[in-house]
Amino acid sequence: MNVIRCLWIALVLVTYALTPVRACAGQEQLDQAPQKLLKAGLGLMEKKHYLEALDHLSEARDALETSGQTETPLYAEVMLSIAETKIRARIYQQFPAYYVKTALEDVQSANKLHERLPGVMPEKLAEGYFLEGYIQKNFFMRYDAAAQVFSKAITVDPSLTAAKRELSELLAEGKQK
Repeated sequence: MNVIRCLWIALVLVTYALTPVRACAGQEQLDQAPQKLLKAGLGLMEKKHYLEALDHLSEARDALETSGQTETPLYAEVMLSIAETKIRARIYQQFPAYYVKTALEDVQSANKLHERLPGVMPEKLAEGYFLEGYIQKNFFMRYDAAAQVFSKAITVDPSLTAAKRELSELLAEGKQK
């Protein structure tokens, strides 16, 4: 009887000893899940499977929000990817116009977060500014706002030729104050 009791106690102790390890491993998997969802979403976006891409990207955003990781570069990257996917879906597959409005909100949120975060690559910040300007110019016809955002993109990354081209088009057409 004592042997069984000792084995049972040993089993309980081993179980308790391994529980924190399992919890840590589970947390690590939770932290990697949004990255995997982002990667899968970007892959689907490149294949022009926009609805499925948005599902993966939204799931990544929700996972980050649930775990309180809304002030991270990964969250900003997910938000920027969601905005880009929505715009591509609108352009190439005639998704509803509502997607454009929410894409603008998503990219503005990503840009504000990128501005606050230390160590963000200028190219990443400029990419967000460019997308915001593109949406302002081509969907909302807010040429002044677009010019301001394109100027920000060029200031952050002077090698961004797409922003230079868009800004020069606005200036040449006189669609700015």
